[in-house]
Amino acid sequence: MNRIIVFSLIAYLLILFQSSFLVHFAFLRYLPNLAVIFVLFLSIREKPGEKTALISSFVGGLLLDVFSAKPFGFYALIFLAASGFIKFFLRRYIRWEVKLRAIRP
Repeated sequence: MNRIIVFSLIAYLLILFQSSFLVHFAFLRYLPNLAVIFVLFLSIREKPGEKTALISSFVGGLLLDVFSAKPFGFYALIFLAASGFIKFFLRRYIRWEVKLRAIRP
C-alpha cells in the first residue's frame, strides 16, 4: 500500500512538472508525457505477480485527467490498458526465470 502511495505521489509531481513547466517550451513542438514514461517504467520493472503498477497507472491517469481538457477517465483508461498490455506481454512472451547450478568442486 505504501508503494502505491509513493508511486502516485511521484506521478503527481511528474504531471505537475509537465503541465506547469514544460508547457513554456514552445520550441519543442511536442512535449514529452512524463506520466506515460513513468507508467511504462513501472509496468516493465515490476515483478510478474504484483498489481502495484496497474493501480498506480490508474491513479496516475486520473491525476492527468484532472489537469487535461479531455473527457474525465480518458487517460485513466489509456494508462490502465497500456499497463495491462505490458503485463500481459511480459507474462506471456518473456521468461524472467534464471536457473543457477551449484558449482561443485
